[in-house]
Amino acid sequence: MASVQPFDPLAPTYDDTFTHTPIGQYLRGRIHARLDQHFHPGDHVLELGCGTGEDALHLAQRGVHVLATDASDSMLTIARAKAQGNPLIEFANLNVHSVGAHRDAPVPLHPTPFDAAFSNFGPLNALDDWQPLAAWLAQQIKPGGFVGLGIMGPLCLWETAWHALHGDFKTAIRRWKGQAAFDSAAPMTVYYPSIARIQRDFAPYFRCIHIEPVGLFLPPSDAFAVIEKRPRLLRLLTALEDRAARFALLARFADHYWIEFERL
Repeated sequence: MASVQPFDPLAPTYDDTFTHTPIGQYLRGRIHARLDQHFHPGDHVLELGCGTGEDALHLAQRGVHVLATDASDSMLTIARAKAQGNPLIEFANLNVHSVGAHRDAPVPLHPTPFDAAFSNFGPLNALDDWQPLAAWLAQQIKPGGFVGLGIMGPLCLWETAWHALHGDFKTAIRRWKGQAAFDSAAPMTVYYPSIARIQRDFAPYFRCIHIEPVGLFLPPSDAFAVIEKRPRLLRLLTALEDRAARFALLARFADHYWIEFERL
């Protein structure tokens, strides 16, 4: 019997609490706009941490072939149901913790190097070392190929201010130590690497080509409802979010940073 993964319990409600919310749709749309600049019909792309399959569906609708992977069978079950047998999407169970130990093994179901790879909204925060992942991805991506990663950073101004105002100082500063433990049906530790750390770990194989903040003026998901019930405030913060995307230096203060690499 397969072991319970940390995100298995979140799978049934993930779309309701994030994907289908106005802020969740806006943030995901931001990432889709970046992916659409790099991915073209006929490309073969690897997704790490596909969740309920929203990004794979978006890319498949544009003619992109996607191998969508996740460590959570519950997430994969929902993603497969959404895909409805779309021939451009394949699914596989892949735990990012395993790739460093098996970096010489090819990703299953695809015989040639991928054109690109990406991971959206924090699956790679489950790792405490990104060098093995970078080395493994270098074997999976063709030279000149693209890698885009959405990662939670060590300083989220919204999270710090919101929880401090509510007297929850433990949560307010939990990222500052670079990691935090979460209790659930399958307890896990979440790590918060800096942009410099990710750049350093990927540097032997990849060149950084773009960085932007995602969730600087808009809050983390646990405060979505506070903003979404105030439409005028939501419009203002969304406009500020759009403007902030142009300033890479602001990425270190956002809920996530989006970082892009080119394979050397």
